[in-house]
Amino acid sequence: MRLLLPAIMLIATPVAAQPAMTAPASAPASAPAMSPAPGYVANRPPLALMRLLPPPPEAGSTDEQADKFLYRQSKRGIGGPLWQSAIGQLSVTSPSFVKTVSCALGATLTPQTTPATMTLLRRAGTDLGRAVFLAKDYYKRPRPFSTDNGKACDPDAAKDGGKALGFAYPSGHAAVGWLWGLILSDARPERGAALLKFGKATGDLRIACRVHWASDVTGGRLLATALYQQIADAADYKADLLKAKAELSLAPVPEGCPAA
Repeated sequence: MRLLLPAIMLIATPVAAQPAMTAPASAPASAPAMSPAPGYVANRPPLALMRLLPPPPEAGSTDEQADKFLYRQSKRGIGGPLWQSAIGQLSVTSPSFVKTVSCALGATLTPQTTPATMTLLRRAGTDLGRAVFLAKDYYKRPRPFSTDNGKACDPDAAKDGGKALGFAYPSGHAAVGWLWGLILSDARPERGAALLKFGKATGDLRIACRVHWASDVTGGRLLATALYQQIADAADYKADLLKAKAELSLAPVPEGCPAA
């Protein structure tokens, strides 16, 4: 999975686009040490997390046929604008991804200027990573490109059958994008529409990249929504949210964002 899930659990400073969320030699001296953050619902048993997500479409079902149709249609977009955007967001720690969410938020996210907000995302990311790992390992759904040796925008898809990307269901990118959209909307409600648009686009780009079935993306959003409902009731989340709200009101506005 291009170490996506360790990345969302260890979110720290944005660095040059790199597949792994490890401390690169080029990381700024001011970058904080990257260590796992405690989740907000760490006491939830694995089975309870699995129940947050319906299974993927059954073989031969109408939903599976729709997945295959949309995957065939996505071939038309190879090399196009959405394809290129998807390449820029292969990692949720890439400068492109962090810039996109910062523009939606209207505040520049960095460990130095928004530490409380980054803590909020990291702790929720720990919960999400655990849930997504469980589901992927349980369902073991093949990636779409592995069914026909099709082209995908992630270079790892062409290596060893795409094994480095892991299983397809649910989409981790779609889940993290939607969860961040929901959480950051709590922190900055006036930016809610832009943040949910960002969250939706994160999943849509995975379809354009041809690394996920459409139902993988839907599943990721469903899992993120169900998990968010649990996280939002946690006392620690409410306390961290108040800190994030306070600092975001003073955070620098990102430059070079596209017009709304």
